[in-house]
This record gives sequence, C-alpha cells and structure tokens, in this order.
Amino acid sequence: MLEELRKQLKSRLGDEFTPEVTGIREGLQFLVFRSGTQDLLVAVGNISEIIMPPPITFLPKAQSEVDGVIALRGEILPVVNLRRLLGLSDGQHTSSARVLVVRHEDDVFGIIVDEIREFVWVGDSEVHILKQNYLSEEFKVVSKVVKTAGTVRPILDVPTVLKCVFLKGESNEKAMA
Repeated sequence: MLEELRKQLKSRLGDEFTPEVTGIREGLQFLVFRSGTQDLLVAVGNISEIIMPPPITFLPKAQSEVDGVIALRGEILPVVNLRRLLGLSDGQHTSSARVLVVRHEDDVFGIIVDEIREFVWVGDSEVHILKQNYLSEEFKVVSKVVKTAGTVRPILDVPTVLKCVFLKGESNEKAMA
C-alpha cells in the first residue's frame, strides 16, 4: 500500500517528490520517553493518547505496579507505575510526567512516565530481538531494542506489560484453585 501511494505521488509531483516533502518515511515510528533514569521506546501504534496525569484513585489490594485508576471520558482505566514495574527508584513525579493511554486488542490502560522525550523513525534493520534469558524479571517487558547512532534503547512490549501486571493475578488464582 505504501509503495502504491508513493507511485501515485511521484506521478503527480514529478521531480518535486521526496519522502521529506510528503511525510512518507520508511520504518517504524516510536515515542521515546523517560522513566526514572531510563529512556525507553514504545511503538506509536500502541498509544491511543498522551495526557496530563489526572487524579489517580488508589485501589486497595491492587498489584503493586498499579498506582490506581483514572476516569477518562467516562471510562475507568488502571494506571501502571512503570518505575515500579521495572524495579527503578519510586520517586515523586514532576510536572513533566504524562500518562500514555495504551491499547492492546480490547484492553486499554495507562502507563505513567516521567517525561516525553521525542518521536523517532527507526529502520527495520535497527530493531533487534533481545534474548530474554539474561534479563531480570522486571525487564521481561522489553523484548526488543533499537540500536542507532551508538545508543541502544529498549522497546517496551505493551502486550507483555499487560500480561505481567494484569494477568499474573489471574494465573495465581487459577494455580491456587
């Protein structure tokens, strides 16, 4: 589909056609954000929106990684504290903090992050699968990394966050039954 769109634009624009002019780029788009001292990426396709942190209602007996719930346009969403999930220091959030409202299939939840850094385009050749056998349990939510310009940054795997935080209680309940 992308190639067909390029052909159509090239035929209409002629020599004026460049990917920069049209906004068409190769690769994948990611949001770079900071949690604690760690920069991470998340695929833009997983993000529904980015909001200022609203008041978060505490939920007794929720998973330790869940700060509570928020109300967003009539919907109640759980909010994951990514610092806690990753085993980073659990400090106060500043005015730069944001909630990434993410979606995976029918599940929607928030992830509170310390700062939005930038949006980046990454070529397919810059994304590398990360072997899971040497990662601590907290970092199992990272399945790939991006290697660009001498830096390596982890990609947050939204389906794995969902499974680690929200489905682990269900698996524990099933195991006890």
